[in-house]
Amino acid sequence: MDNITHSLLGAALAKTRLGQAAPFAAVALVAAANLPDCENAVLVFCDRSTRMIQHRGVTHGLLGVALEIPLFTLLMWWLGKRFARGRPSGSFWALLLGIALATLSHPLLDWCNTYGWRPWLPFDGTWYYGDLLFIVDPWLWLLLGAAVCLAGRRTKAGSVALAALAVVVSAVVVIAGDRGPRVLQIAFPAVILALALARWSRFGRRRPNAVVLTTLALAIAYVGFLGWAGRTAWRMAEPVIAAQLPPGETIGARTISPQPANPFRWQIVAETQRAVYCAEVSLRDGSGEPVRVLNNLDDPLVQRAADSREGRAWRAFARNPIAAITPDGHGGHRVHLMDARYGMRPGRGFGGLSVDVPAGPDEHPAQ
Repeated sequence: MDNITHSLLGAALAKTRLGQAAPFAAVALVAAANLPDCENAVLVFCDRSTRMIQHRGVTHGLLGVALEIPLFTLLMWWLGKRFARGRPSGSFWALLLGIALATLSHPLLDWCNTYGWRPWLPFDGTWYYGDLLFIVDPWLWLLLGAAVCLAGRRTKAGSVALAALAVVVSAVVVIAGDRGPRVLQIAFPAVILALALARWSRFGRRRPNAVVLTTLALAIAYVGFLGWAGRTAWRMAEPVIAAQLPPGETIGARTISPQPANPFRWQIVAETQRAVYCAEVSLRDGSGEPVRVLNNLDDPLVQRAADSREGRAWRAFARNPIAAITPDGHGGHRVHLMDARYGMRPGRGFGGLSVDVPAGPDEHPAQ
């Protein structure tokens, strides 16, 4: 998930007693909710294929998280002792519990979308996918943001920070307006205004734990609804796709993803032995006509590209692999290795790589 979602969940935990467990505990919980993404400090300097295979890597796995939790807790406990002298030291074990919950929330949220999670790294690189959430979900922002906005005491610095965050996320919603449902353009600023008024009225100040638990329960219920909606969308699309299958093809892997901020519209990608089928599904109107694209995985040029360094990264990452071949302008070929869950147009879409394959001694140059 995006780091706004992770940060809001950490901040919501910080509004409970866990945020008062020790000096800097509130800051620690927000940081811990983003801690597995510490790998990005290194990956930002790496090439695309390295980022593809290493992102959501060992720092997101259970072993990595199990090491991060005590190490980060010790660091924050030491910082509290070193720079918060004269303040009560608090409880180390309560701080450990809070950081554990915040850190574990990160891979759990990441599992919820189509990108997936590899819990058993570095021993097993198998991906697991929840297929529940789009990677950015403004409705989840509102639910988690409500906990941060309303629970517990108010401070001037907190109000300024929340106002700045509201401006940023509202700008994202407006800029990406064409990709989301129209109701979001109306409901999002209305809810933001309602939260601001509720915060000004001091609603939720006296019972912060109840506010946080209520909003977290609503967030879990929302994710549960998405689980039902996604499985319903698949049941609607499966017979439509099956009716188009040529003899000898059967549906294997599939990817189910909600459209941005719209839990009633879904994208279905179904994979067969020779092709992928992509369908848009509305829970109200049913499944649209699936688009069939050959995967070309048995083409010798694609197999040569898949054996390259970039191709090995693609094979480890791609959930619904497809490929396309174009001339490279030098007598050889350019093989576009793609992942149908993120697009099927060569040279475009997240999760794609291009590999130049020179013409072999027995091949005619590409025209």
